[in-house]
Amino acid sequence: MIELICAQGLWLALGIQGLVLALFAWRWHGLRHEQRRWPREPEDGWPELEVLLCLRGADAALPALLASLAAQAYSGCWHLHLVVDSEDDPAWGLVDPWLKTSQAGWSTLRRERLHNRPVQGSLKCAALRQACSGLMPATQLVVLLDADATLAPDGLQRLARACWRPGVGAVSGNRWYAPAGWGVLAWSRAVWGAAALVLMTLLHIPWGGNLALRRELVDVGGWTQLLEQGLCEDTGLLGPLQHLGMRYEPRPELLVMERSEPETWGEHYHWISRQILNTRLHHPLGVLVLLYGLGSILVLALLGLAVLNGIWWIALGYELGCWILLLCLQAVVIRRWSQSRQVIGWLLGVLPGQVINSATTVGAWLQKKVAWRGVTYQVTHRPDGVRLIAETNRLRREPASTDAVS
Repeated sequence: MIELICAQGLWLALGIQGLVLALFAWRWHGLRHEQRRWPREPEDGWPELEVLLCLRGADAALPALLASLAAQAYSGCWHLHLVVDSEDDPAWGLVDPWLKTSQAGWSTLRRERLHNRPVQGSLKCAALRQACSGLMPATQLVVLLDADATLAPDGLQRLARACWRPGVGAVSGNRWYAPAGWGVLAWSRAVWGAAALVLMTLLHIPWGGNLALRRELVDVGGWTQLLEQGLCEDTGLLGPLQHLGMRYEPRPELLVMERSEPETWGEHYHWISRQILNTRLHHPLGVLVLLYGLGSILVLALLGLAVLNGIWWIALGYELGCWILLLCLQAVVIRRWSQSRQVIGWLLGVLPGQVINSATTVGAWLQKKVAWRGVTYQVTHRPDGVRLIAETNRLRREPASTDAVS
C-alpha cells in the first residue's frame, strides 16, 4: 500500500512538473518568436529614458555597473538619477568620479541623499518615491536596476525596445544562475532559480533588477501609492498596469547570467524567503506560489516515506526525473545543452534545492519580521504592508552576490 501511494504521488508530481515545463517552453518560444517581428527601431523614435538607482551600502559590483551605464549605446536621450541612503553611506563616494566626467552616455547625472525615512514601507520604496517625484519633465520610460545588476552594452536599448510597444506598460528580465564551481550551495540556488524563472514567467511576476516601465505608471497608474506601504517595487505592478489597460511582459532577451555564489546557507535561506515574501505581500497570484511550496513539502514527505520503507528506487527515480527536467529547462532557456560540469551540478543541487524551497516557503508565510540591509521590518497582512521597526548604522561594502538594495 505504501509503495503504491509513494509511486503514484511522486509520478503524479513529476508529470505535473513536466506539463508546467511544456507550458513554459511554449511561452518562452513564443516570446522569442515575437521579438523577431519587431521593427529595428520604435516607429515614433526612441523614448527619453531615466534610470533610477537606489543605493544603501557599496556593492562590490557597483563600480562595474556605473561603468557599464556610462558606456551604454542608447540611441535616444537618457538620464541617470541616484538616490543614496545618506552622505555617509560608502556608496556616496563611489559616484564622485562620474560626477566630474563628460565621457559618459547619459545626458545628465543627478545624485541626492534620501531625505525622509518613513516608518511605513521599506527604505528602498521611499527612495524610489523620492526619485519618481523628481523625474525629468520629458522622461517617457523609467528603468529600475539593482546595484549588483549586470547590464549588456545595449541593455537600455533592449529594455526600451521591448517596453515601447503598443499595449505594453512594463517589461523585465530575470536571472539564470550558472555556478562556475561544484558547490552544493550554489547549485541548490540554481535549482531554486530555475523553478522561480518558470513560475515568474507563467504567473507574470516582474523582477525589479532589470525593469522598464512607462511614465504613466508613475504619474497616474497608482504604482507610487503602492510604494508607500510596500517592501519591494516590482511584484505589485500588475494592478496599476491593469488600471491603465496595459500589460506586463517577461522578456527572454533580457535574461541575466549570474555566476556569483551565496556565502552561507543562512544567507541563502533569508534571501529566498524575502523573494517569496515579496510575492506573498504584493502579487495577486501569490497563493499559487504558496501552493507550489506546499507541493514541494508533500513531495519531500513522500520521498522520505519511500526511503524509510526500503523502496528507495521510487525516490531515486523521481529525483532522476527532476534532474532530466532541469537539463531540458536549461536547453529551453539558454538554447544550449548542459556540459559535463553542469550535468553533475544539477544532480548535486536537485534535492537540496527542493529542501530549501520547502523551508523558505513555510518561512515566508509565517515570518512576522524581515531583515534587509541592516534594517528590520515588521510584516503585516494587506493592506498594512510593512513597517520599519529598527535600523542600524552599519553600512559596509557588500559582496557582489547581494541582491537589490533597500
